[in-house]
Amino acid sequence: MRIEEKIENGIIIRTNIYENSDFSTYDQKQLWLSVCDTCEYKSEDICKFCNCIIESKMMLNTSKCPDNKW
Repeated sequence: MRIEEKIENGIIIRTNIYENSDFSTYDQKQLWLSVCDTCEYKSEDICKFCNCIIESKMMLNTSKCPDNKW
């Protein structure tokens, strides 16, 4: 990920630019999902520990489970 900055009307605007290498692989997501599927906090597609949408949290390869399970 790289960050681009520009100034508009005296305000700094930062934009995150993601590259393919920033995203999780299919295998990585499957491994994480297998852990989540057995977790007591999983309720459908939501983690009740942090209230995230599980699939969304897994998009970036630097993501972490807030309960340190993956």
